[in-house]
Amino acid sequence: MNPILDNQRFAESFRTLSSVHLNPRRHTSADAREHSCIAASRAVELASANCCSPQETLLLENLGLAHDLGKLTGSTSPDRSVELLAACGILDPALVSLVKWHDTSLPWYQASTRGQGPSDKAWRRLSSSVDLRLLALFMVADRADSPAGWRRNAPTLWFLNEARSRGLVGDLSLDLPDHPSEVSAGGAVLRRELCGPEVLVIRVRAEGYELPKGGIEWDELPLETAERETREEAAVCSPLRGGPALGHLDYRVGEGASSHCKRARYFLLQPERTVELGPLPERTRERRWVGLDAVATLPLVNEGLRPLLVRALTGA
Repeated sequence: MNPILDNQRFAESFRTLSSVHLNPRRHTSADAREHSCIAASRAVELASANCCSPQETLLLENLGLAHDLGKLTGSTSPDRSVELLAACGILDPALVSLVKWHDTSLPWYQASTRGQGPSDKAWRRLSSSVDLRLLALFMVADRADSPAGWRRNAPTLWFLNEARSRGLVGDLSLDLPDHPSEVSAGGAVLRRELCGPEVLVIRVRAEGYELPKGGIEWDELPLETAERETREEAAVCSPLRGGPALGHLDYRVGEGASSHCKRARYFLLQPERTVELGPLPERTRERRWVGLDAVATLPLVNEGLRPLLVRALTGA
């Protein structure tokens, strides 16, 4: 197998994928070409982490570049990608099969939620059509630019668990040390007092204060998550106006094989009028307004929050 970009017709079509814009609720990439490049790069990293052969690694890289080619026609169907690959003279059966089946997790998951999940025969057909190990690796790579991270993608998780429970895939290394597998979002509500600006912090755990945050839900923008979680965890009732990103924190969660990197993104939130607070939510032990002087010594659950709080208060 040769690198797919060596095919001139494919390379020309691939360049035009930059004109296909993507839904920001599903992708952080601006266009289909950028997404394909990110998926291909992540697939190569996952291949290395799982000791794939050079041929398997190239196959996964080509899959990342080719899987969304059909979006040039306005269709999200993998069959359209297969048709365009054939028009480019790309007929490698292993690549074509992976392109055809790369998005299987979504329709199968949706069917399972209706009590009409795929039969054992369907699973056997799939395992005879593609290398399920490579397919599973690519499903994770294809979520590399998901706003919420691959671990918050229900169809992907469902597919991996089903394939494992059926003995169709073994243990795979899916969490890479330098890439978050899960992404959450939080908000810093700012109010301006005579004594200076203050930011709202909460205490959920005994060891210190933090900003409200939570996991990004399906079809939700990170800033929307920040606003929602601020209302849920701090009971802010006033209308909020989304502001700039303050930065992010990366930290590890879980133990052993389930340990992975999680990222929390934070945004400045400004009330449109005087801040109104409802009753303290059950899970939240305390909430308080703090100014710049208090932030310097405030006990925090993560020291990385301190510069973000200073940025919210000073605009720096």
